[in-house]
Amino acid sequence: MSHHRKKAKEKKNRKVAAKTVSIQKAKNAGTTVAAMRDVTKGAKEQKGQNVIKAADEKNAKNAKSAKNVNTSQTAATTKNKKNTPKKYTFFQQIYRTLCYIGLKVQFKTYNSRRRVRRFFRPVAGTVASFLRHSVTQPVIGAFREFGAICSELRGISAGAADNARNAEKRSVRQVLALHKGFVAGVFNILLPILCIGVLLGVTLSITRSPHSLEVTCNGKVLGYIEDESVYNDALFLLRQRMPSSSEDYRSTFTPSYTVAAVSKSMNMSAETLCEAILADSQNVDNAYGLYIDGELCAAAKSYGDIQFIMQTFLDQYKTGTPGESVSFTGQTEIISGLFASDKIVSSQNFAKTISTKRTETQFYTVNDGDTAQSIANVANMSYERLLELNKSLTDTPQAGTSVLLEKELPVLSVQNVRTVTVKESIPFSKKTVKDDKQYTTYSKCVTQGQNGVREVMQQITEVNGVQVSCEVLSSTVVKAPVDAVYVVGTKKASKVGSGSFTWPVPGVRSISSPYGYRWGRLHRGIDISTSGIYGRTVVAADSGTVTVKNSAGGYGLHIIITHGNSYSTCYAHLSAVSVKSGQVVAKGQAIGKVGNSGHSTGPHLHFEIRKNNVANNPMNYF
Repeated sequence: MSHHRKKAKEKKNRKVAAKTVSIQKAKNAGTTVAAMRDVTKGAKEQKGQNVIKAADEKNAKNAKSAKNVNTSQTAATTKNKKNTPKKYTFFQQIYRTLCYIGLKVQFKTYNSRRRVRRFFRPVAGTVASFLRHSVTQPVIGAFREFGAICSELRGISAGAADNARNAEKRSVRQVLALHKGFVAGVFNILLPILCIGVLLGVTLSITRSPHSLEVTCNGKVLGYIEDESVYNDALFLLRQRMPSSSEDYRSTFTPSYTVAAVSKSMNMSAETLCEAILADSQNVDNAYGLYIDGELCAAAKSYGDIQFIMQTFLDQYKTGTPGESVSFTGQTEIISGLFASDKIVSSQNFAKTISTKRTETQFYTVNDGDTAQSIANVANMSYERLLELNKSLTDTPQAGTSVLLEKELPVLSVQNVRTVTVKESIPFSKKTVKDDKQYTTYSKCVTQGQNGVREVMQQITEVNGVQVSCEVLSSTVVKAPVDAVYVVGTKKASKVGSGSFTWPVPGVRSISSPYGYRWGRLHRGIDISTSGIYGRTVVAADSGTVTVKNSAGGYGLHIIITHGNSYSTCYAHLSAVSVKSGQVVAKGQAIGKVGNSGHSTGPHLHFEIRKNNVANNPMNYF
């Protein structure tokens, strides 16, 4: 590809050089014509010829020099281009690399294929020769031989009608004798194939045909069973139907088994085999047995009595709820058959039997804190029975120990499933609204809460009269609850009072004894009293820190509030306090109740205002 490009460029350069020479000649020719026009018509002819000749020589010289210059320039340009390496872009480099790799792969693949063909050519020739001589030619020969025999036999069948049968026999014998080798070969091939087919057919017939066990007991064939487990199940049923006193009688049943090829429809079930065993027994009778989870509970002669007793047993667990479902929890089945006479009871005894309880044992894992007595209480057992079952059990067993427990369960368990609709109360919630103008001790209910009501549809499941589950099917709110709203203060009380005081007993302004001297000594405060004042609320006259004191005489139960600004107040003869020492209270906050404690002549509040621990007349501040 690069060679063709070089040739095209050289050709183009030659064309450019030739075009340049032509243009130069044209310019020179134009110059000569102009010079001739400048010569006057009156010049001499010789002079004109000399001028023309000189001009021609000059033009030829210029053209030659221009050609040489162009040729040298073209050659130099071509040489420079040839010496300058060509630059490729990134994608061109990738393309050139991939092309190179592709050519290499193609070359290697071609060589590998050629080597493989060269290696396997002798093997393929050998295999083809073997197939041609060992398979193809014998098969073609056999078909030709078979075709010849068929043609000859067709010719024989088309013979004369008279004495045709004898002629046919002779001819067939002759034909077979003529092709004796072919007939013998076919016989040698088909006979082994036929034998193998017969052997396979017999084997498949034996393996696929059903086989059963023929059960023989005490010299008598009882029947056919699928496997030995059927007989074991029959013995289990037999033990249930036979009385417990007939253990020796049951031990005489020692079966023997023989493999027999019989149809599966002849196999007996465990119940049928049990019936066959009991058929030859004594002291058995036809009856109906009630089986609970596969075990015989009781048997009776009348099927109707059993049905009536069981229905009566179910009815006692009905509640009268519409749509309720009452059923036995276990799998109950009534089976008719032969039962030992000792197992058949009367209808009254049948009802008593299914109403009794059975004992079931289970293991309990001791947890931390369990005692023997607590375990017995939970299991509804006596403490003595628990120790009887667990000889090594101590009063404080170790956690993780397994303890054997007994649990009494009814022989028949009844499940009652019913759907009921009940009304439930929806408790209201409490919401608080903060008020930054009230102190933190302030709380007031502005909206009373009310419980809501909802109707709930439940599916209740009881077993033996004890509820075991309660599933909520739907819930509808009949009345929505009303939330209680409380306004609470967020303003924190200050330890330093304002210096102004509020009246300590709101609503009671009467003073029974003012500040001043009485009975020969100074009364340091005022007594606030009126009819029915006992138990009235006492509030703090100003904010400050509480100190609660109690003395048998004197002020009795009283409170001193230090206001932190040289003032303090005293509230004496209280019946109760609602604050504690060290608590910071706000102005107007409830601190106690008016009482009659200490040295008092009647229910009243003794109130003092002190400045620098000196009592002042409280009325000077109101």
